Amino acid sequence: MRLFLNIILISLTLLACYIGDIYLYLWPPRTNLPANLTIRTHHSFSFDQQTELDLKRQTALSRHKPVFRHSPQAVEAAINDFKVFIQVISAIQKPDAGKIEELRRQFRQDFSVRFSAADMSQIISYRDLRNLLQGILTIEESILQNKIVANFDGLKDKQDILIKSPNSNGSVTQPVSALIALDKARSLLEDKIRQLFWQVDNRVLNPVIQASQATLRPNLEYDQAENQRRLDRINREFPTQTVSYNPGEVLVPFRKVLSEKDVLLLTSYQRHQLVRLYQNAPRNVYITLLVVGFFNLFLSKILANGSRHGPPFRFALVLLITTTVVIIGYLALTPLPMYGMPFCMLPLLIIFLNHGKLVAAASALVGATLVCLLVGPNFETLLFLAFGGSAAVLIASNLQKRRQIILPSLLVGFINALTVFIFALNWQAVFSEIIPLQSVRWVRLMHIFDDALTWNIAWGAIGGLVAGPLALLLLPLLEIGWGTASNFKLNRYTDLSRVLMKELLSKAPGTYQHSMNVAYLAQSAGEAIRADTLLLRIGAYYHDIGKMMNPNLFIENQFEGENPHDVLEPRESARIIIKHVRHGMRIGQEAGLPKVVVDLIVQHHGTQLMEYFYNIAAKTYPKSTIQEEEFRYPGPKPQSVEAAVLMLADAVEAASRSIQDPNRNKFRKMVRLIMFKRIADGQFSECDLSSRDLTKIVDALVDALEASFHSRVRYPWQGKKAVPKKTDWQIGADTGNDREDRAFRL
Repeated sequence: MRLFLNIILISLTLLACYIGDIYLYLWPPRTNLPANLTIRTHHSFSFDQQTELDLKRQTALSRHKPVFRHSPQAVEAAINDFKVFIQVISAIQKPDAGKIEELRRQFRQDFSVRFSAADMSQIISYRDLRNLLQGILTIEESILQNKIVANFDGLKDKQDILIKSPNSNGSVTQPVSALIALDKARSLLEDKIRQLFWQVDNRVLNPVIQASQATLRPNLEYDQAENQRRLDRINREFPTQTVSYNPGEVLVPFRKVLSEKDVLLLTSYQRHQLVRLYQNAPRNVYITLLVVGFFNLFLSKILANGSRHGPPFRFALVLLITTTVVIIGYLALTPLPMYGMPFCMLPLLIIFLNHGKLVAAASALVGATLVCLLVGPNFETLLFLAFGGSAAVLIASNLQKRRQIILPSLLVGFINALTVFIFALNWQAVFSEIIPLQSVRWVRLMHIFDDALTWNIAWGAIGGLVAGPLALLLLPLLEIGWGTASNFKLNRYTDLSRVLMKELLSKAPGTYQHSMNVAYLAQSAGEAIRADTLLLRIGAYYHDIGKMMNPNLFIENQFEGENPHDVLEPRESARIIIKHVRHGMRIGQEAGLPKVVVDLIVQHHGTQLMEYFYNIAAKTYPKSTIQEEEFRYPGPKPQSVEAAVLMLADAVEAASRSIQDPNRNKFRKMVRLIMFKRIADGQFSECDLSSRDLTKIVDALVDALEASFHSRVRYPWQGKKAVPKKTDWQIGADTGNDREDRAFRL
């Protein structure tokens, strides 16, 4: 399993390093299709928009349709101008030098038409002048029905234009061939006038034509504002700058419909990434293998030598895999900055599940290295993750309640935000503004904190704040999956007012008091060797709950009454006593005790021999008829340091009640004797207890006994009893084959 988990972690990390590249290779980017992953850069990347987008920009500009606005006011103004001309010139009945000169100045000023005095005289003297002018007005009105533009500048390469109505936001596409320039409209006007009034003297007709042409104007106006807006939009869509991307920045977010620019950007990035692939791939493989390998060596060679428990290989590897999956989901399915990654949930979960600061710190460093490969190898990213993970390890220890996670989350968020601020701020710009101090320009200093920097700082803080709640969300799943319990869960069972403890007190008060004393001794010994004292205390509270089934069969609950074991056959007595382990396991499971607590119930006697009843049987029956296994607990032996400490504390507490005139020397002899017997019996062969630990446990238990035993009265039932020598033993009703019970197969 350990090898399998290592292979999964390595494979998942390497796959995640190139998940974007694999996606782009298998599904090349196409316009108008959504991106199924958030594509991020894995290295510093510059996108030269001038080079990559120039062709697209030129194509877009060539497809741009100039916008003209139809102007009824221009048509009306042209007609009115010519009507004014008609009214003014028709008002003169006969030539007059003064009035002719005045008209010449007026026409020159109003219509930019220069008439000679002779031309004016000829026009005024024409007998059918009004009909001539009205006919020309009609021709001009017909000419103005065309789509007239001032000129064709800017339309040479265009096929169509857009014409907007003045009272509508809609537009109509018209071919450029349907337009006429103002010069052509004037020429057309002249041709039609001459065709219709060919009989009129040119000395009269020419000046009138000149006047009508002067009043003619375009009825389509070039919309400068709208055209500039559309051209600006094209320039924004296809800019000319060179854009630089740092490792981990988003190129295209998840589910965005790709535009032409996005496709060009991804294609350019793909080319750059392919060039780097041959250099980066061996490096990433080497780093991943080395980091995972060193982590396994650390757990097996270094941590195992100083740990109270065996190295948590599977647990740590599963958490690394889980964290990697969460980070992959964050990077691939959200467009958020990488600083918002809830990476610190990794060390927090290890701390919550009582695997120690050393494992949490090592896992955080390994996880930071692997996640850094996912984002893109970058020293600043590695430090950002390592600082946040280290802060989580240092701050989150000794939490007892879930609500206390708020403070570590806040502090981790602050460390993350501060790290982003220090790494991302343009310090050169800052110092250029604050030196010299006498002329600090605070307003300009504030502009250094742009939106991107503020956004990254905010998400760095959010990433730290979210890590704690996310760890609490995943915690129950890990507790169920690994059969363990966090301090948060265990703390609920320290309450002595829980139903099970009340029931123990009412049914077996002597056992209840014994459990309290064992809890005191076990916690003292656990503190001496830095074991899990919370688990030890709870295990001591519940270790003998199986005695509630038949409390009077256990000596601490008899209180000067008769001892039923005096008349029971030794094997029957041993079987009854042994069954309290099985009953305790069943009661604990039905009450929902955490598995780690139920394990202490099952292991607190290990496979010990019940010497008292075995010796009675050995003196009563021939040795050939006695099987030692009938007098041994089913086990298993203690699998953890906590189970071993609980075994010793339980035995020491029970034995201490029989000591007459207790003192420190007697306590030490008793504790050492109990410990040596269990060592000789191999009870500690499956847990990690060193000789130094055993010495500390002895000292701690002796100190605790000395502190708790003052002058005390001897209980009546503590008097010595002669070993029964009867042979007419009674056999109890409970004589089933207990070895078939699942409790005995543990």
